[in-house]
Amino acid sequence: MKSEKDLNLPLYYDLYGSFLTEKQAKVFELYYNDDLSLAEIAREMAISRQGVMDTVKRSRNKLYGMEEKLGLVKKELEK
Repeated sequence: MKSEKDLNLPLYYDLYGSFLTEKQAKVFELYYNDDLSLAEIAREMAISRQGVMDTVKRSRNKLYGMEEKLGLVKKELEK
């Protein structure tokens, strides 16, 4: 079961996605929005599967960090 934090990840991306690098944003979109596997993304972007996983983790951590600092999603959900 996905945690509430994971369920809010698309909201975090909508608000804070511009803080990701171009590569991080592309990998995030392919992984979460297009539901591609790590191997499919690796082939498409010509990087290793581990490189894709590292980018996904870094992107997710960056989005969580932005929400922790700014709390915009939390404020919006409390309305």
